[in-house]
Amino acid sequence: MLLLVGFALYGLIRLLARGRPGLAIGWPIAVAVVLRVVAAAGVSLTSIASELRGGDERTFLGNAREVADSGFGSEEWLSSLTGTLHEWLLAAQAWTVDAPDFALRITEIGLAVAGLVLLVTAVYELVGPKPAIIAAWILAFEPSGVFFSSLLHKESAMFLAEGLVAFGGARLWKRGDFTSFAVIVAGCLVGVATRPYAGWLLITAGVVIALHASVRTSRTSEATSMALIAIVAAFVVLATPTVLEASSDENLDQNVQQSQDANAADDANLALEQVDFSTREAIITNLPTRIFDVTFKPFVWQLGNSSQRLGAIGGLITLALLYFLARALTDRRGEIFARAGPLIYLAFFLLVAYSLSTGNAGTGFRYRTHLVAIAICIVVALWHWRTERAAQPLPTAAPETAPRERYVPTPT
Repeated sequence: MLLLVGFALYGLIRLLARGRPGLAIGWPIAVAVVLRVVAAAGVSLTSIASELRGGDERTFLGNAREVADSGFGSEEWLSSLTGTLHEWLLAAQAWTVDAPDFALRITEIGLAVAGLVLLVTAVYELVGPKPAIIAAWILAFEPSGVFFSSLLHKESAMFLAEGLVAFGGARLWKRGDFTSFAVIVAGCLVGVATRPYAGWLLITAGVVIALHASVRTSRTSEATSMALIAIVAAFVVLATPTVLEASSDENLDQNVQQSQDANAADDANLALEQVDFSTREAIITNLPTRIFDVTFKPFVWQLGNSSQRLGAIGGLITLALLYFLARALTDRRGEIFARAGPLIYLAFFLLVAYSLSTGNAGTGFRYRTHLVAIAICIVVALWHWRTERAAQPLPTAAPETAPRERYVPTPT
């Protein structure tokens, strides 16, 4: 499984490197894979492995084995493919080679790192090779990504979905290539099949990116612009009834508010304050509260076990990242969207998605991993690098005028 993942990532990097001189990310991606495999093995050897990884793994793995036992091509396979893609991937490996748990973790690592490769390539498309290489090295060592990439969970498939949307959006943004829209659609399909509520916000991000790219007339041909606008308009018309039904008071209460109430009533030390998401107006009013919770909580004094203490490392990195993000946004004002527009749209809509679904700060640990990875790419894309400053021409001084000769009167 490690060989298969390695060759698949090598092929993906080679494919993306064609026509992109300087995209030298082989070493950081190799390091990213090694770190994640070593971390997965290390956690498995500890006595608190199940505590660190949570109980959802056993549930997903059990559901996947039921799908595998149902006979390939059955209704269970189809419903899993379209609604719980992460379980379908586990079931496919259980059905073909009866892969042990650690081999399944290597597959999850491969999917997550493939998402990082696509994110880094999106940075290349937007600002060039040097920031892309720097982003690859930072993402390789980012600790929350190292840990959560090996979980038998939804995170790895969502990393892949987000990477596809980021790469397709960046390519469409800079090149105006209509085929990039197909990459965005692929990412949205993976997202909806894995985590539907986040998938729909991924679709919204893709639509906004495509619409903004279509009006960048200097980058996009007139025919491509008209085609993108037509597709976006058609999608809005077709999706509006579904969105209105999903956001009705009855559906919001059943699908969103009940989950919030259950998590708020939990006695766990990381339960968040209950908020009202039962109506559209309540969501607009209370969403900022949950955005703050996802970004900053849990606080240091709320950590009650080993898993939560390890999560505090990611919290400290988030705070440092927010500082650098604020500096980058200030330094690059006026050219923020030109350099990182697709990534900013993607981060915003994912922040909304995960804020609506987070009921406790422990779940926020996992959700924030996705936002941190995209935020790192935004900071790198906006940062003023030393070589960039050195390449800027120095201001030329005004030419010195010749000194006037002093008049000395001739003595008579």
